[in-house]
Amino acid sequence: MKPYRSVATKLWLLFAGVSVAGIALLMFVAYSVYDAVYVDEEREQLHELAEALRGAYLAGDAAELEGIIEFLEDSGLNALAIDDPMVLGAALPLQAPEGDVIINFEEREGLSQGQAVVIERRNAYVDADLIGVALPVIEGGNLQAIVFAYRPVSELSQAFMNVLPILLASGLLALAALYAIRRRIQKEFIGPVVELRNASDAMAKGRFEGGIHPAVHNEVGDLAQSFNVMAESIREEDEKKREFLQNLSHELRTPLSYIKGYSELLQQPNTEHRHIAAILYRESERMERMVSQILDLTKLEGGEEDIAHELLALSEIVLSAIDNTAVKWRGRQQEVKTDLDEDILVYGDEDRLLQVLVNLLDNAIAYTPEGGLIAVNLRSEGGKAMLEVRDSGPGIPEQHLPYVADRFYRVEKGRTRGGGGAGIGLSIVKQIAELHGGRLKVESSEGDGTRVQVWLPLAAIS
Repeated sequence: MKPYRSVATKLWLLFAGVSVAGIALLMFVAYSVYDAVYVDEEREQLHELAEALRGAYLAGDAAELEGIIEFLEDSGLNALAIDDPMVLGAALPLQAPEGDVIINFEEREGLSQGQAVVIERRNAYVDADLIGVALPVIEGGNLQAIVFAYRPVSELSQAFMNVLPILLASGLLALAALYAIRRRIQKEFIGPVVELRNASDAMAKGRFEGGIHPAVHNEVGDLAQSFNVMAESIREEDEKKREFLQNLSHELRTPLSYIKGYSELLQQPNTEHRHIAAILYRESERMERMVSQILDLTKLEGGEEDIAHELLALSEIVLSAIDNTAVKWRGRQQEVKTDLDEDILVYGDEDRLLQVLVNLLDNAIAYTPEGGLIAVNLRSEGGKAMLEVRDSGPGIPEQHLPYVADRFYRVEKGRTRGGGGAGIGLSIVKQIAELHGGRLKVESSEGDGTRVQVWLPLAAIS
């Protein structure tokens, strides 16, 4: 498996990347705004001042020109009016030293054509890095002089440096805000997700205890709660599986011990083979019935069983079940009393509903004393068909009622293992009822018998 970075590491990398990109963007935008707004405004101002200088120069008013230059110097700006051909680079030698001329050849060509020239470079004549605007004074088609208004670049840079602390403070505040957001994401999302991953790893190893309890109220918190519900459900199913295997092994141990013991007797001489053979047959039949019930329940719980959808008269199924179990209840001198509404119709699977009735009657017969009464009632109530089988046995303690439909669950008090089955019958009844859109209800009290009710939807006949 390839190594991978944790979510927290990725979040830190993302935070660092966003921070660096954000600071770089902030500086770029600040410099761009500075260049586009402040410097452009400075160029326009210098151009206007150069126009004023050129106007005074053309008017020949030396006093006014000198006054403008002094005013500009007092305002932190610099200005020149130059008509010396050497300084203008117009006299021989053509390649004058850089410190002797104020404009270079390309700039002089532009000025000679009457264009304004913006100079942004180090100028050796004034010995400064500057930004300035030069305007030509042309007479007779020749460049006679230039007026030049400029400001040292260091002064412009100082303006940017003045706002740099504000930019840095803004950057730090932005970093603090990003860090706070990262911490919140860590707390609200990343932390619970990591905890959820660790819990899922533990659950994969069979450890279901603990759960996760993130103190967040968002989608991740809802996911954590759903995970806890799922983990608890899996834990309960795992416990049921272990309990199922324990109960199954316990239920099978008895008939197997009988088979083993009596098989050993068969190997001895002078043994009553007929009696032993009857016991072996009975115990093997019991094992076969138990295995069939387990397979049946497994199919029902797994949704592998296809339930028919036929219109059925439920009273006829009840009578068939009573007839099928007649040998048992008559053999115990029991009485089966019925009160059936023959008009009740339901949609369902006849064989499965017959299985429900037979299981309920088998339980009632097993737990009703000899000569006792079993009552079977069928009526409609609240838009449902209610089928009730009531025995006159010892009843079930209240604390056991929520579990009587669990697989292999047995109430030992008042119900002996010899009289009951394997504890699967009510589980099958519950599954079949739910597959028909119904439900199972068990009511009982000690000494007052047990009432088992199956509620099914009535068939809608138009």
